[in-house]
Amino acid sequence: MEIVGAVLSMMQCFCGETCLHQSVSEKCTYLRKPHALANNLDKKMELLKAREEDVKRKLQVEKVWRGMEPKAEVNMWLTNVGKIKSAVTRLQEEITKNKRCLNGCCPNYMSRLKVGKHFDKKIKEVDRLLAQSIYPDASLVDMMPQRGKILPETSLVGETAQRSLELVWKYLNDGHTGIIGIYGMGGVGKTSILVAINNRLLRESAVFDNVIWVTASKDSNVQKLQKDIARAVGLSFDDEDDEMERAAQLLEALMRRRRFLLIIDDLWEAFSLEVVGIPSPGYGHDCKLIITTRSMMVCRGMETMRDVEVSVLSKEEAWDLFKQKVGDEVLASPRLQAVSKDVAMECGGLPLALVTVGRALRRENDTRQWENALSQLKNAMGRIEGMENRVFTRLRFSYERLKDNVTRSCFLYCALYPEDHHIETEELIKYWIWEGMLDNLGYGESKMLQGKMILDELKNACLLEIGCQEGSLNEYVKMHDLIRDMAIAVTRVNPLFMIRAGSGIRVPPVENEWLVGLERISLMRNDLGSLSFEPRCPQLTTLLLQYNSLSKGILPSFFNHLGSLKVLDLSYTGITRLPDSLSNLENLHALLLRSCWNLRSVPTMERLKELRILDLSSTSIECTPQGMEMLLNLKHLDLSYTTVDGFNIRLLGTYRFLEDLLTIGLWQPLMFGLDFVNVVASCTSLANLEANFSTLHDFNRYVLSGHWSTLESFKFCIGYPQSSKLPGKNSVGFFGIHIVEREAPSWLPTILELAVHECSGITHLPMFIMNASSHLKHCKIKYCDEMEWIITSEWGTFPDLELLEIEGLSRLQNICKGIPPAGTLSTLKVLNVIACDNLTSLLPLELVRQLNNLEEIELRSCPMLEEIVTEAESEEVIQENDSELVLPSLQKLRLVSIPRLRSICRGPMICDSLTTIEVIDCPELEIIPFFLEIRQQLVDSLKQIKGSRRWWWTLEQNHPIAMSLLAPLFKPESAPNEGIRVDSNTINSYGGSSGSSSFGPR
Repeated sequence: MEIVGAVLSMMQCFCGETCLHQSVSEKCTYLRKPHALANNLDKKMELLKAREEDVKRKLQVEKVWRGMEPKAEVNMWLTNVGKIKSAVTRLQEEITKNKRCLNGCCPNYMSRLKVGKHFDKKIKEVDRLLAQSIYPDASLVDMMPQRGKILPETSLVGETAQRSLELVWKYLNDGHTGIIGIYGMGGVGKTSILVAINNRLLRESAVFDNVIWVTASKDSNVQKLQKDIARAVGLSFDDEDDEMERAAQLLEALMRRRRFLLIIDDLWEAFSLEVVGIPSPGYGHDCKLIITTRSMMVCRGMETMRDVEVSVLSKEEAWDLFKQKVGDEVLASPRLQAVSKDVAMECGGLPLALVTVGRALRRENDTRQWENALSQLKNAMGRIEGMENRVFTRLRFSYERLKDNVTRSCFLYCALYPEDHHIETEELIKYWIWEGMLDNLGYGESKMLQGKMILDELKNACLLEIGCQEGSLNEYVKMHDLIRDMAIAVTRVNPLFMIRAGSGIRVPPVENEWLVGLERISLMRNDLGSLSFEPRCPQLTTLLLQYNSLSKGILPSFFNHLGSLKVLDLSYTGITRLPDSLSNLENLHALLLRSCWNLRSVPTMERLKELRILDLSSTSIECTPQGMEMLLNLKHLDLSYTTVDGFNIRLLGTYRFLEDLLTIGLWQPLMFGLDFVNVVASCTSLANLEANFSTLHDFNRYVLSGHWSTLESFKFCIGYPQSSKLPGKNSVGFFGIHIVEREAPSWLPTILELAVHECSGITHLPMFIMNASSHLKHCKIKYCDEMEWIITSEWGTFPDLELLEIEGLSRLQNICKGIPPAGTLSTLKVLNVIACDNLTSLLPLELVRQLNNLEEIELRSCPMLEEIVTEAESEEVIQENDSELVLPSLQKLRLVSIPRLRSICRGPMICDSLTTIEVIDCPELEIIPFFLEIRQQLVDSLKQIKGSRRWWWTLEQNHPIAMSLLAPLFKPESAPNEGIRVDSNTINSYGGSSGSSSFGPR
């Protein structure tokens, strides 16, 4: 039966349906020599693969060198080659199975016949593809690639974004700028500006032959970046290509594109151009590179030549954008418009947030929904549709990208302050140090430096902004509202914070809100009257309660279960007594009681052996706290402006780690004698000393000890200051003493700030002060009745002085006696002269010519002053002074209550940087020297002119051209001595009247 089967199999081979189409001889060939057909197909496939490789190599050359794309016909041929390679592979796998019949005794002729037919068919297809593969080089390609891609674009709102765009555009057209960095916080609109640049280049400009856009991956590395750029230029890398090979291919491809702009959006890490394979702009390569990033450090790492910071929108711009998104019909209701402005304000000018919230509330007419949205935004809930996914997620990624947990912890600490609060950087860093967050980063001043570096990193990552405080010379930072909301959202999970700072609460959070896992609590700047419960927060390390009344006190057992507490701040509270449980805080590092004005006693400190910081300044404590001798780890002791009595001064010598001692204003006679000088001079670990010396003689003894030379900063007061508003670090103040040169120290430490108040015995700054003033920056001299000059021509130029404030010098004749030497006051920025009754002229012309950095002049209540700038009388000097007087940096000029003032300067002046002019109660001042020939630069610079209407009318008679140009800037101000009655309608016609000064914070 097996033989019969074999015969039947052979008959099927010859008698099947295919008998009609193929000869018997062909079928016999399939049966006898299937391996010969396979070998023939293999040879032809090898040739076809070689042809395919040749074509691909030619295409690569054309792509890289000429930027040419393959024809559709060539792409089709490559596709067909790929298909037949796959088909032949499958066929070869099938023949290797070696199918047989008759239990393996005879070949399976039916299978052989089918396989042979397939081989024959594939051989013919390969022959056809080989015949088509003879392409001349010119026929392979005929299409130039596009210059770039027009991207979906959103319209830019407001001048803020438009200014950034125009600045980038300017740098792009600058032949000297090769790498441009655009940075700003997440969602601020960097990509939108760059998309507008991309599209504008492709539509309007032929500066670049190619504009290449690449969006960097958030987890990008060199390999990913290379592949992203390769994809944008139409290249593909083999898997076996190493980093250098990929860089070589990219470099070749980019260099052949001649003039090109490479845009890399959302870059998180700096990289080396040569490692990636990007030509270096400006080194013989006609190309430019733009990056956007959230970190200024990335710009620095990329060695950008120009940087553009994209800021949030102004209030007006933010409101315009928000109105577009919510729809005009919503704003038709006055009630809705009011709450919608508050909602827009909570978005902090961040375009992404404005768009997200605006869309979520579009055409929403229910006032309750708007009020609910406002409440959620204020409480950082993030439940508005899209806020979590679109806004907070993007902001949180900047936080997660910070380099380590220390930096992340320091960032979250900033959220403990109220919304929009300007945080003093020194105070913030001290908190970090006191809690132990910087314990691994060195000691003393080195920790402060490390803290400043962390702050710089947070500012460079656009997670903190530079802040300011009017009248303060200290440094500040602040958190954008939404950045703070994001930080608070993080602290609701891990680490766990409770933050109610600046929220206006009068009752503390209920007891069950004080969770066991809480690490930090901030209730600062509220109106809490008491804390009358016993919280159980064993992990709590920081408790901030400053700026609350606490007039009803704190429960005596309040601190019983806060054993991990390290930082306790009760400053500026009305508390009268501290709870006895405070003595149980054995891990406490910092106890801050500054300006607790009702506090008269402190519980025993004998168990507070870990205490490093004790601030009792400006309290009413009368007796030294018990247990002070046990504070052997004390580093910072502040007793300034206290009435404490009985303090054992020799105790200071036992504090081996004491770095900061502050005793200015301490009303204890023993502290002012020579005993104090001797004890302080023996404190070798002191780095910062702020101390009173009752006499110039005592101060001289301290200076001679040389102890001050070991200090990092100091503040010395000779005499007793009447106010706590003293100069800053590295300063010396003389208060109410008689200064005798022979009793003065032969030298002083190099000082940065100087105050001389109510001192007698001097007609000008004495020699020993002048000798120490080579680096002086701020100088304030007040109510020294015998002073006639400030400086003399014989000595002292004050080369670094930036601020000079003079007040109440009744005999002052002029600032400088004689002709000042070159360089005198050359860095002066602010000059204030107030209530100098005998002053007739202020500055010699020779001195004014050196004031190229002067930015602000304020003269007030000088009844005899007739002329500000006076000329010398020698003919030689007069001839020299025929030219115009130029004050290139002057921005603000304020003249108030100077009834005899006739002249600012006798000749013409050029003050092209002036922004504000205020002249009040100066009836004799009829000529303004910089209005004699009005310059366009001054017209463009000026923003406001304030003065009386009579004074303005006089100027119009004397300077008609200037006044016609500047009329829109005039703001009328009633002068005390003007004597003109004006009704309310007249005032309203001038836009109102205000007594406030136009001078803002410096």
